[in-house]
Formats: sequence, C-alpha cells, structure tokens
Amino acid sequence: MYSLQAPNSTIEVSPYPMENTGFTRVESCDFLPITELFNKYLTQKLVAKRQANPKTKRNNVLRMEQILTHYGIDVDKDDIRQFARKTEDGLPICEDWVTKRGSNEMRQARSIFAKGWIARYRQLGIDTSWFANWIALSLEGVQVTPFNPDRNELRRIKQYCNELKTYDQEMYLMYCLAFGIGLRSSEIQRAKFGDLHEDFDGNKLIRIHAPKSGGDFQDRPVDPAWWEEILSFKTSDDALIVPCQEDRITREFPGFLRRRCGITDDRPVHRLRKYCGHRVMRDNGNNAFIAQRALGHSSVEMTAKVYVGQPQIARSF
Repeated sequence: MYSLQAPNSTIEVSPYPMENTGFTRVESCDFLPITELFNKYLTQKLVAKRQANPKTKRNNVLRMEQILTHYGIDVDKDDIRQFARKTEDGLPICEDWVTKRGSNEMRQARSIFAKGWIARYRQLGIDTSWFANWIALSLEGVQVTPFNPDRNELRRIKQYCNELKTYDQEMYLMYCLAFGIGLRSSEIQRAKFGDLHEDFDGNKLIRIHAPKSGGDFQDRPVDPAWWEEILSFKTSDDALIVPCQEDRITREFPGFLRRRCGITDDRPVHRLRKYCGHRVMRDNGNNAFIAQRALGHSSVEMTAKVYVGQPQIARSF
C-alpha cells in the first residue's frame, strides 16, 4: 500500500539540467510510481461518463511524459510526488511549461487530471494532493480558426478526385468518406460497409466506433447521395470500405491532394472534412446543429465557430 502523505518541503537539488532555470526535486520514497498512475488512467473507465478512446488516452500519456521528461523526471523510476516539483524560481513545472510553450500541449497532458479522473483516483486511494498545481492551472481557451473555403481549390478537388473513380477506387473512396460524409483519416481507416445503415425513419447514417468525442460508438447522419455512392462499391458488411495499408490514407492520399489539387493546408484530408461541414451547413439553411451531428463534434458551439459565415439574405425584388 502506498503512503498517502501530503506534499512537504523536503527537497533536494536535482542533477538534471533544464533550459535557463533549475528546479527543486521532491525526494522519492514509497509512493505510487508515475507508471502505475498512467496504467490506471489507461485501463480504468469512468462510471456514467463519456469515455476517451484508447488512442486518445495513449496520446495524452505520451504528452505528459514529454513534459515530465523535459523537467528531468524519469517516468519509469519516479513517483507521483514529482508532479509537485517547482522550478528554481518557485514556479510549478506545469505553470512554467505554459509560460514558455503555451497551452495546447498542456491541455492534452492535463486531461489525465480531469475532474472525473481525480474523483476516480481518490476512489482508488491515490493521494491527489500532489496534482494540486495541475488541477488549479488556468489555461486559455482553445483557439478555433474559422474555415475559409476557396472556390478554385474546391473546383480542383472535385475535378481531380472524381477522376480517381476511373483508375484508383481506394483513393476515390477515401475522397467520398472525407469530402462526402466528413470522416477523419483515423475514421476512414476503420470504416466498414456494415457501418452504413438506416434508422427507423429511413435516415441514412454511418456508425463511428470509438469516436474522438468519446463513447463506444456514434451514429452520424449522412448525405443520402454520398451514402448511396459509397454503398455502390459494397462487397460485404464486414469488409473495410478502404481495404489498404494505413500509409495510403495517411501519406499517399494527402500527397495527391497537395500535388494534384493544390491543397496547402497542413492536413489535406481534414480540409476535405471541413468542406463537407461547410456544404452540409450551407445546404441546410446555415443550421449549425445539423452540421454538428454530421461531423460528430462534441458541441454545436464548436461547429458554429469553425463554420462561421455571412447569413444568406433573400432577394427583395
């Protein structure tokens, strides 16, 4: 059993170097190892809470490991008291990181200390007082860049991606899934023909397993025209829609979009998804709720921030 003592002032100067400033190091003894904390986060589930998928959890842990390693903390050997470490200037290491690097990476790492997880750690008998600085850390809001469509780019995308149907069926279906129904690259890799289905009212849907927003699955409404186009290639329910190596989706297709369609965005496939969201919203009376459901965003506010635009005013004469 690990001792549940509160943080104290017993410190020693760490031998690990750091940019510009030094830091103080809490002495290690019989406390929960950091690796065991990470293991509990990765393997436990929150009761009656939306769950992050395993890949997201692993990425959160990797980000936290990056931050801790930067401050000389050995995640394989040190225990959870090292989360209370401060720099030589007296700043908690989490605050120091945000001051120098910004909030984006810290926001991902701190997901480990979300309110629901802190409650879970306490249920497991873990002393969460060592995480106090991380819990109290104030982070600026996520900066969302509004989508800025381009007519010439859209024309090239439609022209060259539609031509794929005649000579590269796999890549054409990637285009259908991203541009037609708004899937992310990771979702394209997992999508099966059996995921395309209808509800009681005949609405066309696609089921996303382990979605980014959490939960076991998510049913998203789909444009019937794209739904039918994709199903026209169906082989069997269990078959992947795009049965190819991951590199084709994550490297070759983005390369095609950059080279042939002239997309300069850092994430070309994701830009196709944004064109889908833009089209769905505009074709449905600028209804952000419909676009939010189609894209699987966690909130309609997020969708509205990305797909802002001037309202359409009807002609008066």
